[in-house]
Amino acid sequence: MNELIVFAVQLGISLSMSLIVLYLIKPYLKDVLSDTCGTEHSAMFWVSFTQLMMIIAPLVIVMFFSVVDRNLLMMSQPAYILKLTLLQTLTGEFVGLIFVGRTINRAINTTVEENRAAIYLQNTSTTETVQA
Repeated sequence: MNELIVFAVQLGISLSMSLIVLYLIKPYLKDVLSDTCGTEHSAMFWVSFTQLMMIIAPLVIVMFFSVVDRNLLMMSQPAYILKLTLLQTLTGEFVGLIFVGRTINRAINTTVEENRAAIYLQNTSTTETVQA
């Protein structure tokens, strides 16, 4: 097998898997980030950032661990190379989703706590007004 063809196929698989994952999460991601960020511009920045990270993370893993050694390519079966590439890509997607999920979760928790504090202060001031 030609090393360049194998490498191109590995990158193509990685990009394809990334685009599928992004297609599946983008509508929900935009809504969650709009609620969390408060402004549409902030949400769109974080959507774009997330999209870049979900493409870059798998590509980095595939590029770092790609099978481009001629001797290894001669010994390997195409199915093994495909399996290895899919494993690397899915690992990259998994790692990317973990980081994105943790970041969004922290932001949501902060927003929820801020909202609870605002509601508590509002209820406290309303109770004081009624008692006076």
